[in-house]
Amino acid sequence: MAGLSESIQARLKALAEVFLRELPVRLETIENAAHDALVASAGSDDIQELRHHSHKLAGSAATFGFHRVTACAKRLEHSLDLCIDGGRLPSPDEREAMQRLVAELVEAGRIRTSEGALEELEEAEPEQHSDVRTVVSSSPVPAATAVTGEGDSGVADRIVALLVPDPELADLFSKRFSFYGFDPIVLSGIDELSTLGEPGSSVALVVHTHYINDGQKTAEAIGELTERVQSGLQIVYLSDRDDFDMRLLGVRSAGAAFFSSPFDINRILDTVDGLTSDAAGEPYHILIVDDDAEQVSYHALILQRAGMITSVVSDPRNMFAVLIETKPDLILMDMYMPECDGPELASIIRQQEAFVGVPIVFLSVETDEDKQFQALSRGGDGFLSKPIKADHLVTAVSHRVNRNRSMRFFMERDSLTGLLNHTHLMESLSTEVQRSERVNCGLCFAMIDIDHFKRVNDSYGHLTGDRVLKNLARLLTDRLRKTDVIGRYGGEEFGIVMFNVDATNAARILNSIREDFALLPHESGDTEFHCTFSCGLASFPAYDGPGPISEAADRALYEAKEAGRNRLILAPVE
Repeated sequence: MAGLSESIQARLKALAEVFLRELPVRLETIENAAHDALVASAGSDDIQELRHHSHKLAGSAATFGFHRVTACAKRLEHSLDLCIDGGRLPSPDEREAMQRLVAELVEAGRIRTSEGALEELEEAEPEQHSDVRTVVSSSPVPAATAVTGEGDSGVADRIVALLVPDPELADLFSKRFSFYGFDPIVLSGIDELSTLGEPGSSVALVVHTHYINDGQKTAEAIGELTERVQSGLQIVYLSDRDDFDMRLLGVRSAGAAFFSSPFDINRILDTVDGLTSDAAGEPYHILIVDDDAEQVSYHALILQRAGMITSVVSDPRNMFAVLIETKPDLILMDMYMPECDGPELASIIRQQEAFVGVPIVFLSVETDEDKQFQALSRGGDGFLSKPIKADHLVTAVSHRVNRNRSMRFFMERDSLTGLLNHTHLMESLSTEVQRSERVNCGLCFAMIDIDHFKRVNDSYGHLTGDRVLKNLARLLTDRLRKTDVIGRYGGEEFGIVMFNVDATNAARILNSIREDFALLPHESGDTEFHCTFSCGLASFPAYDGPGPISEAADRALYEAKEAGRNRLILAPVE
């Protein structure tokens, strides 16, 4: 484990030895779960249980460098995800393939157990996916079912760790985070921070200020975690005190957010979701416009190492073809190029309505402030001087892109739920129907309405009603695919566009979400209550355009509410 202090290596080794001693029990648990899940009479809960155990083992084994165990567990997890995402049970061929994966996993674990703990923990190796592709290709799954299902939001890839002194509070937090797709880790002490994260990972640490009273020990543990995950650590402090000194202590202890008791778990969950969402989002795409090949290579390498995608234009005449193709988040442009300089090119870009909102940052050796301001007046948004430190370039570009994405987000989104607003939802429905026509595949449109929502507002107030809307929005986002389009249709109504899925599978997924929403507790002060929703579903090509399909879904929703609510009605094929 190059780069880690001796004390951290010693702690990791001790934890690895504990993990190694417990590995046989965990393997036996997976074998038992597989026995229940991989039989013809198994249900979806059995599949979910096996997936849960394989996912946890994959993560733990990876933490301690047990590469073969990790690889086997991940292959099993990916195979199970195909079925879960498709809302179906494994086929006989898939069950046979999964049985082989379980056997490989158990054998890998037994071999690793017999070897004992290494004197020095192994370095993590690059993840290999060739075996995953083999398993996928061996399973003949129809495209419409293989691509649809729950858990494609990516939140499970974000580590959420809970460190609170009250076990009941820790359990409550853990259950609520788990409901929304996170896989929270409950820690029992500061020492266990050494088990979290790796370079490039996103870690949200929800910690009670009880632990920062420990002073130096806590500071060292957080410092080591920060060094390990680099910029991926976000700390949310909980406190029984709400005074200036305690808040200042939280800030000085690297806190990104602070909550005082009584704790609003939903607000805390919102905050954690927001702090970690950037890591799960699309990478920034930067277009570099410069005719100096060496400079281009240098800056592209810096940005690529920071996880960004780069495209290059060396001839300004090719600018618009690349802009249309790549749709960059930001243009990093040299001031001086042959035939057309940077300010001139910026002016041409700004004349095109489609690219008015793309930030342009000049990067040049020009130090004359008058010329810099003149360049900005021609359409630029910022100016950076060469040479620039690598971390300064990454920070400047990241902050500008993040701000621009945020502005775009709020222009297109409903301010309360963060989902698409009505206009952009219906534009997306029209676009996806056209896409379905081009590629000859199915599409579904669902309309959802929260039952008796007026009673919620009348009984508990509009702030609580807003929380119910946000809870449903988050549940939909977490349980549907990233490719599914979710919007707030208006009031307590939501719309969902599901591309490349048939009505049967769409109904199965949405019914599962409906059942889970009915179990989700909502709070108003000390009062806990539950809500349900009704759903109308229509499909393409049964209804052959955005107008007909939305009208059919709306009629089906009305029928669902007339039939007693808390149900899904599928629009009949005419």
